Amino acid sequence: MSKLITIDGLKVFDAKKPVRLIVTEDDCRRANRKKPKSCAVARACGRVAEEARVHLSRLYLRINGQWQRYETPKAMRDEIIAFDRGGAFEPQEFRLKPPRPSRRLGQHTGGQHRLRKNAKRRRKPHVVTNVRMGPM
Repeated sequence: MSKLITIDGLKVFDAKKPVRLIVTEDDCRRANRKKPKSCAVARACGRVAEEARVHLSRLYLRINGQWQRYETPKAMRDEIIAFDRGGAFEPQEFRLKPPRPSRRLGQHTGGQHRLRKNAKRRRKPHVVTNVRMGPM
């Protein structure tokens, strides 16, 4: 059974439709580093949603009193990492897409995988450091 995800006591639902998001020069100038509620993307989201929380892999928008969950596009993720580490966030347009079927809330994450004899062990995944934290 999947864990129920909530933000400020409201349920989080997977988005159904994509959203076009334009990050302007003004958004970039007024943004705060490492803060999911007030980065350049969150400021741009304020024009299409009541509130936003921007993380490296997911983006949450409160639209009509309901939290919608989107996947963070790779280009946006790269800009966020550069910005959080002291670089500039470049104004541009993004298309926020709903999570893919395998990434939707409540989907099975896979079973236990057994290590075959003589099989190589996986390397530890690379962890991006000195950037904003995930959803709390």
